[in-house]
Amino acid sequence: MEHLEELRKRIFRALVYIILGWVVAFAITPYVYDFLAGPLLRTMPAGAKFVFTHATEPFFLKFKLALVLGLILVMPLIMREVWGFIAPGLTKQEKRAVKLIAPFSAFLFFSGVALGYYILPAAFKFFLSYLDDYPDAQLLQNPAQYIMFVVKMMFAFGLGFQMPVVLMFLAQVGLATPESMWKYWRHAIVIIGFLAALLTPSGDAFSMLAIGLPMVFLYFLSILLVGRIAKKKRRQQALRVETKQG
Repeated sequence: MEHLEELRKRIFRALVYIILGWVVAFAITPYVYDFLAGPLLRTMPAGAKFVFTHATEPFFLKFKLALVLGLILVMPLIMREVWGFIAPGLTKQEKRAVKLIAPFSAFLFFSGVALGYYILPAAFKFFLSYLDDYPDAQLLQNPAQYIMFVVKMMFAFGLGFQMPVVLMFLAQVGLATPESMWKYWRHAIVIIGFLAALLTPSGDAFSMLAIGLPMVFLYFLSILLVGRIAKKKRRQQALRVETKQG
């Protein structure tokens, strides 16, 4: 019951943080909208423009965008509540591992988000090149659909970049070794291709390659990181054996 009461309090505080973050984000949403609209605005052909198709769409676009931005702003506070709940049940070694991995995970996530935003102009330029095949057509883009697409794309890149963290965790619990990762690297590339197709909201080949190629690079980088973890675990096991024999 004490744990449930603690969980209730932390969930309540997290909800308060989300509401406060949404209020703050609601005020700065226009600037974020301009930032997210930039990749398409820079590649739009002459005559193309954003067009709302329903009277309620301007409000709901701002509502959704403010909610997403608010979650991002208060995520450190939410993670502090999560950490405060689970930390008492962890050992010193587990706490040290989480403290080391958490900044690395955040760095990878925001690196993926930045890459996702960076490739958007090239992606839209590729898509819009097919507009020439329809000489009588004109682009009238719904801004709500566009902004949600951009947010999903950036989030997909950030999520895909978490692969080294997952593999390091599997290595820590003994489910992944550098030897097995080298042995099954072809299988891993096939799985990465499947994940790239699953993560990208558009499902097109350009976006899949844009997220899949960095994930392949991160996979081989993860082999080095997993190798360090495996080496450290073997050293600790050897030390334990020597201590028992001594």
